[in-house]
Amino acid sequence: MLLEHIIMFYKIATEKSISKVAQNNHISQPALSQQMQRLEEELNVKLLERSNRGIELTRAGQILQKYAVQFMHLYSDLKEELDNLNTGSNTFHITATSVACNYALPCSLYKVNRQFPDYTFHLASAPSSDVIRQVLDERTDLGFIVGTTDSQELVCKEAYQDKIYLVARSDYLIDSQITLEILKQHPLIMLNESFSSYRLLCNYIKQLGYPVGSFHTMFHLDSTESVKSAVQAGHGLAFLPYIAVKKELYQKQLKMIEIENFDLDYGVYTVYKNSSTDTRTSEIIDYFAANIGKSIC
Repeated sequence: MLLEHIIMFYKIATEKSISKVAQNNHISQPALSQQMQRLEEELNVKLLERSNRGIELTRAGQILQKYAVQFMHLYSDLKEELDNLNTGSNTFHITATSVACNYALPCSLYKVNRQFPDYTFHLASAPSSDVIRQVLDERTDLGFIVGTTDSQELVCKEAYQDKIYLVARSDYLIDSQITLEILKQHPLIMLNESFSSYRLLCNYIKQLGYPVGSFHTMFHLDSTESVKSAVQAGHGLAFLPYIAVKKELYQKQLKMIEIENFDLDYGVYTVYKNSSTDTRTSEIIDYFAANIGKSIC
């Protein structure tokens, strides 16, 4: 199975058009169709269906699309490591949950880079479950997740603690202290369920006797920044990690609303393979672990 065929399949799955992919990649449409036919024959499944809407993926095609992304990432990582070997350079990959990636780690990364100037550091964001998977697959050297993992292959250590707060625009009309019952009267803007902080919140308020469905949630958004923007526009209230809103609180763009009997802390943990034998990598990980709490932006 040629990687090129998988890459072409992924492009077709994305564009939903063989002719467009053929044109964009300077290959004839019959030749590209033959490549897809050979890929189907090798896998012994049908991957593509033609319809009035263009190309549609079969269930087998959907599965291959998922794995095609992983194949391409792995190939990119392979090329990078081989290039590093040839040039004598070093790359250290860090993958973290979006809040840690965007708000906690940039300043820490600056200090780590000064300590290890012979390394190039790559920082990317992913949900905690994906971070764990990437560390296990050795696609990233160090991960930051919300909560812990029980994987026996990983070392998991607390990096820092944060807290979830209810925030509103500074001029939003609401008392400075309310109950969860009163909160039902106000519109909420939530992160989506891929965020660990959202799942933590749902579990916590459910334990307090308030399922998240009992509140007036206007919409779910897929980034902390978009939630903050909606709150700053006065569209509603939001539960957000303190590290993500501390600048806006200090600048008095947002205000904190205290909720009676509500106190939600959570830990962010480093994760890495316990079988790592590379001395330099271990030094970087140890330096991160010792300094992350002191160097958060």
